[in-house]
Amino acid sequence: MGLAARDKINQQNTDGEAGMHQDLTSAGTQSADSSSIVELAAELAAEHMLLAGIAANLRSGFLLLNQTEHIAYANSSAWHLLRVESEILDTRAALDVRQQLVTLAVDPASAEIELERLWRDPEELCSTDLALTDAAIRWLRVRSFPIRKTPGGLLGRGVLLDDITLERSADQTRGETLAMAAHELKTPLAIIKGSATTLLSNSMRWDQTMQREMLVMIDTQTDRLHEILNTLLEVWHLDAGAQHLRLSEVRLPVLLLKLAERWRKNAPRHHILCEFPDNLPAVLCDTARIEQALQHLLHNAVTYAPHGGTIRLVLQNNEHELLLSVSDHGKGLAPEHLAHIFDRFYRVLEGDERAQGSGLGLAVVRATIEAHGGRVWAYSPGLNEGATFYCALPFTPPTALTEAPGWSLSGKLPPLKAQTVPTPAIVARHNQRTRVAVVESDARIARYLRANLEEERYQVQVLNHGTQFLHQFDLEEPELVLLATSLADMQGLELLQRLREFSRVPIVMLCDEADDEEMRVHLLDLGADDLVSKPFHMRELLARLRVLQRRQVAHNENETTESIFRSGDLIIDYAQHQVLLQNRPVQLSRTEYKLLSTLAQNAGRVMTHELLLEKVWGAEYNREVDFIWVYISRLRRKVEPDSRHPRYILTVPDVGYKLAKL
Repeated sequence: MGLAARDKINQQNTDGEAGMHQDLTSAGTQSADSSSIVELAAELAAEHMLLAGIAANLRSGFLLLNQTEHIAYANSSAWHLLRVESEILDTRAALDVRQQLVTLAVDPASAEIELERLWRDPEELCSTDLALTDAAIRWLRVRSFPIRKTPGGLLGRGVLLDDITLERSADQTRGETLAMAAHELKTPLAIIKGSATTLLSNSMRWDQTMQREMLVMIDTQTDRLHEILNTLLEVWHLDAGAQHLRLSEVRLPVLLLKLAERWRKNAPRHHILCEFPDNLPAVLCDTARIEQALQHLLHNAVTYAPHGGTIRLVLQNNEHELLLSVSDHGKGLAPEHLAHIFDRFYRVLEGDERAQGSGLGLAVVRATIEAHGGRVWAYSPGLNEGATFYCALPFTPPTALTEAPGWSLSGKLPPLKAQTVPTPAIVARHNQRTRVAVVESDARIARYLRANLEEERYQVQVLNHGTQFLHQFDLEEPELVLLATSLADMQGLELLQRLREFSRVPIVMLCDEADDEEMRVHLLDLGADDLVSKPFHMRELLARLRVLQRRQVAHNENETTESIFRSGDLIIDYAQHQVLLQNRPVQLSRTEYKLLSTLAQNAGRVMTHELLLEKVWGAEYNREVDFIWVYISRLRRKVEPDSRHPRYILTVPDVGYKLAKL
């Protein structure tokens, strides 16, 4: 082969290789473009699946309508709310949403007008509420919004459907409650207005007795207004969750026994029986609120039980909750009343019978128990066969599971421990509402103090007589006292002296303008912890109370670090201010409890007569040994199995006493 022929062949080979390379390059570019399209399609499919998954799980109905108002997409909630059954799946896309809503409406003509406004302009955001027919009327909120392309331009409209039946029902209930509240407030307001107008028109026409009667009516009805408004606020706050529960361990049998004893004195013609099993676990609850609820239940039973009738309080328990039943043998309830008896202002009236109370007591019971995660209901065999009210209260409310990480999710409380607990007793007490006694004879100032203190979460008791206060003090010692210098039956100075003979409770004196500097100094020397002069600023008074509370907390923390003391079968629960012997509550007077707890805080150590007198009664009584003998004798009769051969409170001859640590 010649040179020229060889060169021609080489050139042809070179050109062929170049052409092949060019073809391969072109094919590779096309392959890369196809791969990008596949990846983009996969991303779009993934996003579509994500959005479709979100829409499918919405509780709201969600529809996408194109520009011809045909359904491009709808989730299952939309079909459910539009009442479109599964048998017509094939015709869903052709469904006229607007016409379907008109068909379901209670008032089709009104619905047509509303939907015409809604559908008029697809580029507007608008909504309407429709009443639809069903087994019961239900309410549907329909919202329309535009769907646009990314750069602009309209693709269609979106429609959201929401069932707002419960919201409407709540609004209606609130409206009815307000109407009933207004009705309840009318009567006392009318009496107050009538009495005030009569007195102002011509007071000279009425003698002093008649004027006093009218003023008493004004005062009584004002208190009734205050009670109704306070109770309403309490229920509404609980319903809204605006009131936080102040939880602590409570022995419900002990609380019920105390309330039962109180009602036996207030209603001596009724027989109140308590039936509790032994060793009931403690309940974690807001003591003040539960006590208030139990008071309402007992008041209801006493009101409707016949004179001489029996009221039975029964406590039972299972693994998760306590069940309390309050039964009476009164006029009973017809079946139609049982479902509404816990509603606000609901009262059962027969014939010309006048309403008793405000109709809010049982509403407070329900709000309180439900706030603790419990349940309430009522049962009656029929008219004149009595009624039973039930409260199921969990050992641990649901709120405690998140607020207190130490509680078990099983619903059981950790067992109470006999040994020293790291958290002092005062912490549990501090979580409760602080008990304040207002001893003031001026009704206006007393109401003003009560309203402001209760707003700050204090538990307030108002008294206007010194002797009345001393009697109440013996039943339940308050944690703070606001004491006026002038009372209806004695001077505040005298009452302060008598209090300081046996109690160290913090006392703030409310001084009159006429009280001079010498009187104020004398009050402080007699044992007042603080004083304010009338007229006083509420913020300053509240700040002074907080100071006294901080001092009391510090004092109690230094005094004892135990929540529970145990010696043999004798138990002292400092947090609940209770004493139990063989798991049964022991009723002690204030001084007896103070003496026993002082001995317990020094268990195993001898306490001299002088030291006991100083700690329990005060330094000025350190020589009154007779006091010790009398109270030790009383204590032994209550806590010793055999008071002649004491097991717990031992005598150290010529020295004093000690509490044995068994």
